[in-house]
Amino acid sequence: MGKNKLKLAIMQPTFNPWIGYFDLIDYVDEFVFLDTVQLAKRSWQVRNKLKVNNKEYMFSLPIKKEKSRDETILKDVKLSFDNYDFSLKLNSLILRNYKKARYFSELEEKIFNILSYKTEYLCEYNINFIKEISKLLNINTNFSLSSNLKNIQGNKGDLILNICINKSCSEYISALGSKDYLYKYLKKFNMKNIDIVYQYYKHPIYNQVGENFIYQLGILDLLFNEGLESSKEIMLKGRYFIDC
Repeated sequence: MGKNKLKLAIMQPTFNPWIGYFDLIDYVDEFVFLDTVQLAKRSWQVRNKLKVNNKEYMFSLPIKKEKSRDETILKDVKLSFDNYDFSLKLNSLILRNYKKARYFSELEEKIFNILSYKTEYLCEYNINFIKEISKLLNINTNFSLSSNLKNIQGNKGDLILNICINKSCSEYISALGSKDYLYKYLKKFNMKNIDIVYQYYKHPIYNQVGENFIYQLGILDLLFNEGLESSKEIMLKGRYFIDC
């Protein structure tokens, strides 16, 4: 256990994740998409931020309400196309608000192809987005799904620990937001010789179209404004991790 020095991160697949999400992917050896938990209300799985008219704007993906959200497992959530094709609306919104960004014309076709990916499942859509953006950023981390792991049970910290054990990792790299509940499981992680490391991402400032810099927008904002060559370098400037 832990001899292979594997750094592992486990996160739910979110929509248009912020810069820190991709820095976490780049930092670890393997990134597990946690698709076997319940869909949370008003979660980042279905919405994220763009800069629209110089203000923070939250774009949401429409999902089908087939049963109570408290009973819906993330991997089973379906996108809704009943009223409109959200990808067309999203592409139009981006065109209107980012066409003056320095690298928009260079990336327009690549990004719009990613956003137009066809699937009926929310998780599949988000995972495809994350993997394709990772390729553009030359991130070569291995990806896997928690739904493909056998006999993984537990809630919160126990679930994370059991995935770490399954993957034989030596370090679990966690987003800072999980610190409040993970401290209760430190002894269990220590017993399995797994260290917990927290990401304290320091958001860099970059050239951004329009007035007033807005922090923590989705990754598309960085890409359109700074281009592929500079985006990863800018992303790495905010990297900061600390041992538990």
